[in-house]
Amino acid sequence: MLDPAEARVQAELDDPGFIAGAQAGRWRIHAFAFPRLDFYIAATEPDGRTAAYGFRGDVTNFPATNPMVRIWDLVANTPLSAPLRPKGNQRVAITFQQWGDDTVYRPWDRMTGPHNSNAVNLPHLAWRSDRRLQFIFEDIHGILNLNARAHRLRAAA
Repeated sequence: MLDPAEARVQAELDDPGFIAGAQAGRWRIHAFAFPRLDFYIAATEPDGRTAAYGFRGDVTNFPATNPMVRIWDLVANTPLSAPLRPKGNQRVAITFQQWGDDTVYRPWDRMTGPHNSNAVNLPHLAWRSDRRLQFIFEDIHGILNLNARAHRLRAAA
């Protein structure tokens, strides 16, 4: 019998909106072996080059329990080292910093939400059981592409 959390994750990965994001090149699933979800998110580097960063998610008891997501070297199967993490403005630096639990530092994350009352202080970014995985993928994609706007602004100046 399929775990209800696994069934929910699989249904979300098969959702047309989620698939549209993958087809647009914003993200792609590397592997899904419940409760682990490995994926890549497209990024724009500070110099304007495109890149992709790997992530490892734990979706145990999804969606009742918020996912835990770490920036990950999916080839070496280890957390991405600090020198290789995304660079850019302060939001990029904070989101992908190495910290105590070393998860993506966003209020929706299982470990970050309670840290410094992030989920309470930023309820619009906090995890709720009615949220979908696409919310997380879009949030990470948005942060990883903050450099695109800054690069366009510099080029236009």
